[in-house]
Amino acid sequence: MEADVEQLYSSSICSVHNFLCRCQSCSTSSNEHEEHFVIAYIRKGNFQFNTFRNELDAYHGLFLVNKPDYEYQVKHVHNLPDECTIFSISETALDALKGQAGEFDWFFNDPDKKSVLIRATPSTEYLHHCILNLLRNNDTPRLWIETLMTDLLMQVLSSSKDSTVIPQLTTRQKKNYMPVIERVKLYMNENFMEDISLSQLADIGNMSVFHFNRLFKKITFSTPYKYLLSVRLQLAQLHLRNTSQPVTEVAFASGFKSLDHFSATYKEHFGSAPSANRF
Repeated sequence: MEADVEQLYSSSICSVHNFLCRCQSCSTSSNEHEEHFVIAYIRKGNFQFNTFRNELDAYHGLFLVNKPDYEYQVKHVHNLPDECTIFSISETALDALKGQAGEFDWFFNDPDKKSVLIRATPSTEYLHHCILNLLRNNDTPRLWIETLMTDLLMQVLSSSKDSTVIPQLTTRQKKNYMPVIERVKLYMNENFMEDISLSQLADIGNMSVFHFNRLFKKITFSTPYKYLLSVRLQLAQLHLRNTSQPVTEVAFASGFKSLDHFSATYKEHFGSAPSANRF
């Protein structure tokens, strides 16, 4: 497979690579081999990932989780090249993650499962968005980057089997509609402070609000409102755990207009009051 692969980060936890496909045709790759445990977030595109007794339809909004030491093949579904952020986890870090991610034993303990697709959540997509932006800024402290990476990896590896239920989309839907969803989610991740309307989001894809709302929910398993709310709550949790900002400041910095609304929504989402998340 022809691709540009740029290393963005390296540490004892994992290395991070930016994978940009440069294939000119949709041919199937030769057998390739993975040496590390890998979690890849698919930012754009669509490809078939073929492993032992398994064919995975990988596209934007999914995490591809791969065990090491096996062969695989990749084939593109259409002519939209894929872009991925690849987290290659060290053996030592993986052992530590396994000890903290018992919910993922259904994958770790199954010898016939070499790879699996995990549906991204608004929280994991926002964390990935933050990490990718930080890695493009050479002035970001390594401690902050690794804090976010640890949160992201733990959330992905805490996914239940329910997260492997992937929307069944046609090639036409993935080719024509996924780029719209990509742009809409990017807009929400970058403009979460705004009072975004449904019509604003629908206009990004030149769709009616009814068509867009239905499409967004089918592809993301979330309404646009719940997606935006989850982004705000993930940011709030990061601030509460890693800064000394007062709860009121955290609420407004995360896009909430009312402290009461923030506190009630936070408790409903995380199961505890904002103040309980102070470390």
